[in-house]
Amino acid sequence: MSGFNLAAKSREEQDKVAVDLVASGVAYKERMAMPVVAELVVREQPEHLREYFWARLHHYRLLSERLPDKNSPEYAKNDDEVKK
Repeated sequence: MSGFNLAAKSREEQDKVAVDLVASGVAYKERMAMPVVAELVVREQPEHLREYFWARLHHYRLLSERLPDKNSPEYAKNDDEVKK
């Protein structure tokens, strides 16, 4: 179970996990047509991990192509349930 403890990882690994999370968030916002500018987000990342950010963003964008967009009936159904 210690393999999942981020505090037990090196600082470099922790930084990579954080950058990966940010990249997935950018891809999610793009898929949901929410305002996000990847070029601005990457500037907030450590300089030595910016190439890693772009690689992970590309990965998550490819995954997002297989997922429903914001106009999908799956999400509309959830909105109806929440409003009840």
